[in-house]
Amino acid sequence: MNEILFLLFAFFTVFLSIKVSYYVDYLSKHSKLSGALLAGILLAGVTSLPEFVTCFSAIFVDNNLLAVGDILGSNIFNIFMISVFDLFFIKKTMFFNMNKSHNLIFILLLINYFVLYLFVGKLSFNLSFIGIPTLCILLTYGYYLYRVSFISEKKVKINDSSSGDIVLKLIITSLFMIFSSIVLTVLVNNLAQLHPHFSSSFLGSIFLGVTTSLPEVITCYALISMQNYDLALDDIIGSNFFNLLILAIGDLSLKGSSIFYYADTGVFTLIVLGLAFTFISFISCNKHFKKYYGLLSFIIVVIYLGYWIINFLG
Repeated sequence: MNEILFLLFAFFTVFLSIKVSYYVDYLSKHSKLSGALLAGILLAGVTSLPEFVTCFSAIFVDNNLLAVGDILGSNIFNIFMISVFDLFFIKKTMFFNMNKSHNLIFILLLINYFVLYLFVGKLSFNLSFIGIPTLCILLTYGYYLYRVSFISEKKVKINDSSSGDIVLKLIITSLFMIFSSIVLTVLVNNLAQLHPHFSSSFLGSIFLGVTTSLPEVITCYALISMQNYDLALDDIIGSNFFNLLILAIGDLSLKGSSIFYYADTGVFTLIVLGLAFTFISFISCNKHFKKYYGLLSFIIVVIYLGYWIINFLG
């Protein structure tokens, strides 16, 4: 019964997330904000709303591993899907149509993953008032906001009387999506108790991570279809960065504990995969690796599918 309810609410969450993304995209056309700001922060934040809710829902039910697994699993699924799209659109050489504006966020993501690898599970390395991984994420995201705020684009502002209705629809849809995401987290927590041979971090990365990532994936596919490769990549890697910010906020919400201290082998595996996938995607955007084009994306796809197979068969 839990499995059927999970599928129903997963579909409902994805549908609501798509609607929210549509409303944000509509409103963005009335502003003079840059594409990097809209896709990398605004759209990434909105499509990451399910991750935000499910993360805090998992913390509320006292399952920190589920929260961490959801966020880290969502991040590797995002890069897996953009690698699949890269192979699908291989004749359009998707990654070679990118500009260099993505280099900064790739570097900041790599720094955060490296810090997570060094300090997750080691409470003794945390400062008295804040954990080192959380501090690193907050500082790097703040720097990213500072850099993006200086980017602007000239747009014609459109006056549309329906904007008020769109804002209302956005708020209502977001509230329904929050409710659906909470239910999803409770259902996956029940599944974790019914199937103790699977770790909570693995169930979080598979069930919640994949489901809550579908809005980003669908948005990315639509942007690629319109050959807007830069915005597509901004949405994906911007969402991954925002997801890490969600973990940092979740860590701050815990009193006398750290969300990064409760780590099993599944969490470390997700961190290593996230670090490796982000690095491979980073060098894929470099034209010096043109002769390896397609191979790098293929490697990500094979490793991710292998991760699924090993965990299910193990």
